[in-house]
Amino acid sequence: MKTASFLKPQHLVPIRNLNLRAKLIVEGMIAGLHKSPFHGFSSEFLEYRHYLPGEAASKIDWRKFAKTDRTMVKLFEDETNLFAHILIDKSASMGFASENRMSKFEYACTLGASCAWILIRQRDAVGVASFDEDISLYLPPKSTNTQLKNIIGSLDNLKPAAPTNFGKALDMMARGVRKRGLCIVISDLFDDPQNIIHGLRHLRFKKQDIIVIWLLDPFEQQIDKSVTYHFHDLETGKTVALDGKTASSFYLNGLNEHRNAVKRACRELQIDLESVSTDEPFQKALLRILKKRSRLF
Repeated sequence: MKTASFLKPQHLVPIRNLNLRAKLIVEGMIAGLHKSPFHGFSSEFLEYRHYLPGEAASKIDWRKFAKTDRTMVKLFEDETNLFAHILIDKSASMGFASENRMSKFEYACTLGASCAWILIRQRDAVGVASFDEDISLYLPPKSTNTQLKNIIGSLDNLKPAAPTNFGKALDMMARGVRKRGLCIVISDLFDDPQNIIHGLRHLRFKKQDIIVIWLLDPFEQQIDKSVTYHFHDLETGKTVALDGKTASSFYLNGLNEHRNAVKRACRELQIDLESVSTDEPFQKALLRILKKRSRLF
């Protein structure tokens, strides 16, 4: 059985142009899917939508039905299926990177741009917002190629800075949402769990389907007990020295408690929570987002 071969983030580090990065990822994903057990998945997402009860049967692509036994409708240029917002955390902690890896913020912007590329090609209306203490960038959803250029250009000009206020930023976002849709939140979730949950709850109250991409660097998920560390907080500027054993016990226990609190809340709120590492191929994370999108129709 063939499997898809995807580009790893380290292969894209030398490419500074975000538009080129996103193009390589999307084209690589589609090519990979055609060679994998997911064959047909890409064309279905990029060219078709599910037939909706009550629509004229003449809209059904009967050739597609004969091949797949699914009632699908071919998409047209002016058809918009979904209103989606991509929310990217640009707080200072997102600037972290270990061992010459791509920073969390670079990964988030690259993933967000790739996601926008696919959704707009799918005829979805896509908007983007970035946040730290406040919403610092907002482009309302549109489904045009010009919108894609604006999204990528805006993300390419952002730099991570300032502390995080996840709840306040998502509150601001929720107050501006007018239509039911999909919100994709990409963040390291380095904030008080109750603050995070408050923001997510407000978005759910505004009838948003939510997928949270919890993005961490590999170093942040496992600490070597045999090494002494000097930790520098990118948001407060504070520095502390800890031996590996103490750091591992203190940090990992705290991270697990944090993760469990957020997981419980996401289950209660019916929010999809996906953990992604900055060494994970972008296409794998994109597939999870697209599968979520497909369940909305």
